[in-house]
Amino acid sequence: MRYKSHKFYYASARGTAELWRTAAGAVLIFIAGMALYQLTFALVSNLIGPEATQALVDNTTLAKASPFATLYILCAFGFFAIGLAMVTQSLHNRSPATLFGPAAAVVSDALRVTLVVGALFVLLALILPRDVEMIRNAELTRRAWIALLPVSLAAILLQAGTEELIFRGYLQQQLAARFPRLPLWMILPSVLFGLAHLSPAAAGANAPWFALWATAFAFAAADLTARTASIGAALGFHIANNIAAILFISLEGAGSGLALYHLPLGMDDPRIAGMMLPEFAMLFVGWLAARLALKV
Repeated sequence: MRYKSHKFYYASARGTAELWRTAAGAVLIFIAGMALYQLTFALVSNLIGPEATQALVDNTTLAKASPFATLYILCAFGFFAIGLAMVTQSLHNRSPATLFGPAAAVVSDALRVTLVVGALFVLLALILPRDVEMIRNAELTRRAWIALLPVSLAAILLQAGTEELIFRGYLQQQLAARFPRLPLWMILPSVLFGLAHLSPAAAGANAPWFALWATAFAFAAADLTARTASIGAALGFHIANNIAAILFISLEGAGSGLALYHLPLGMDDPRIAGMMLPEFAMLFVGWLAARLALKV
């Protein structure tokens, strides 16, 4: 498949597309993000004291998380966004803004895909039959859910935006500039994205299923990015998915605190494997809906 507009998206990466530089940049983004997180945590610990700090840690590791815990997890991605900006500017001598593509297209595509695909995902999640019944989140009233909505959406934007800018922005641009005739720009970031979502400790035997779904999602997001020559479509696709999975219907666990409804299943529940086929089907339909919404 040929992506005629893709070359305009990765044009700014051509000057510093050496493979060693890209690999070093990826490692430095992770190191910088972790270092900034640890530094901030240490500063907060000094300000609020060890007991309050331990309470903070406990509130973010409970099996059935609070709204605060989920917000904490989402906002922590901001440290890696800062690391990405530092690496792009210092190691590649280009503005972090070049990771987005044309600003108008980013905003327009992101809004359109978020609205169309988000509505589709929520509708399908509500009407598709399942073996387990949804239960109301006892930690969050509807009024509190609505009050938290602006903060919740901002946190999802930060989390999804960081992941998209790293995988479909930085890595996709760098690899496409270095290997323009090979699909490595789609394959390698997608595989890495899937591996980043591999969590045997939380998901047990289901871990490969979650990683495989994340890999398929990454291929779809990479395709949308190449078709539109901006990060907007992939960002909207990611936000739409996370709104459905984080704010409306969530599995129980650390990321469930902001959801209106829970599925009374942990990530390691044996029934999860039987539910993955509809999830892959929803992903495919969502990708098609995004393409139709943007006519690409």
